[in-house]
Amino acid sequence: MPSIKKSITKTKTTRKPSFKTTEPYKLEYFGKTEVHILGTAHVSEVSVKTVENLIGKVKPDSICIELCESRMKSVEDPDYLKKLDIFKVFKERKMWLLMSSLILSSFQKKMGGDVKPGDEMRKAIELGRRTDVTIVPVDRDIQTTLKRSWGNVSFFSKMYLFSALITSLFVREEVTTEKIEEMKGDDILKDLFSQIPKRYESVKHVIIDERDMYLAEKIRRAATESGVKKVVAVVGAGHLQGILNHIRKINDLVPLEEIPKRKWQDIASLIAYPVFFGVLIAYTTWSQGAGAGVDLVSKLVIIKGGLAALGAIIALAHPISVFLAFITAPIGTFLPIFKAGWVAALAESYLRKPLVEDFEKITTDSESFSGFWRNRVIRIFLVFFLPQIGSTVGTFIVAWKGLKGLF
Repeated sequence: MPSIKKSITKTKTTRKPSFKTTEPYKLEYFGKTEVHILGTAHVSEVSVKTVENLIGKVKPDSICIELCESRMKSVEDPDYLKKLDIFKVFKERKMWLLMSSLILSSFQKKMGGDVKPGDEMRKAIELGRRTDVTIVPVDRDIQTTLKRSWGNVSFFSKMYLFSALITSLFVREEVTTEKIEEMKGDDILKDLFSQIPKRYESVKHVIIDERDMYLAEKIRRAATESGVKKVVAVVGAGHLQGILNHIRKINDLVPLEEIPKRKWQDIASLIAYPVFFGVLIAYTTWSQGAGAGVDLVSKLVIIKGGLAALGAIIALAHPISVFLAFITAPIGTFLPIFKAGWVAALAESYLRKPLVEDFEKITTDSESFSGFWRNRVIRIFLVFFLPQIGSTVGTFIVAWKGLKGLF
């Protein structure tokens, strides 16, 4: 990855930290500007109190937080979920982003107990607003990070990683306060990421390594380009060492913000299905007569559409959503931009808009099998996945029957 890295170590001076804490913490200097970098756990009560103590003692001119602009707005706005238009989310095909966010948030809530995920960031923002201090969101946009990570793995790797996220919803293991505090240790975090299979190294690189560079550069700019004397940066403990590795270099952010272009394999896969079934139907008609061709088309509609509709029924979708899944599945064979699950979920999100309490109860509802159908938010995602699975199974069944008929 091309990047501009220039050493700026000449600005470094050695001085003793003015703040003592057991939390992961580092004091850096850029000329006369102090940069206090605090590593936190996003579900730690100790981290929240340490943020408050650090800001109270240092009295910074600027506070950097490990959030992007959009995430900072959602953290600040208590009515964020009330304003969320899930129909718009599906219309703009951002369901993967929302799903990943909800799953990770749910998992963090299970770990945090009474502490809400990101409370230490929320505390930093609150203290900054109260004292009229500049708040600087230094993380890369969450959509960019997810698109870059998803764009670097194969379809089956995506399914594996996503299934791992889904599985995390069913975790029942109680995480103690001591365990949460242990998670701030660099050695534990390094050990965790060292166990990631090599085929997922690209995901780890995007989510961890790239963001280390991004966070470091944003913090460096906040310290050197605004004329401030004191900066406090609140970041996840897992990023602290990576930030320190890069903060003395000038990093080009442009390559880190680029969205991967669609690969030729992705384009080929979109063309392959329509071409395959078009040729299969045409050859069946030519070799066995019009009746055989019509019969194959009928199977495509009944089997593929029927299984997609069955998936929607299992998800307890609205009758209109079931009908749309049925008619979209066979159409999607020749127009791949139309997905049975996406169309059904789009209709479901319009016909049965989730209530605020549905968002608030995602964590508790995900702890039981019945809760997946009771919660409107989770059920919309069931309406998204199950018809799509049914449609995919139907594709293989019809293809097998068509080829079997020829031979």
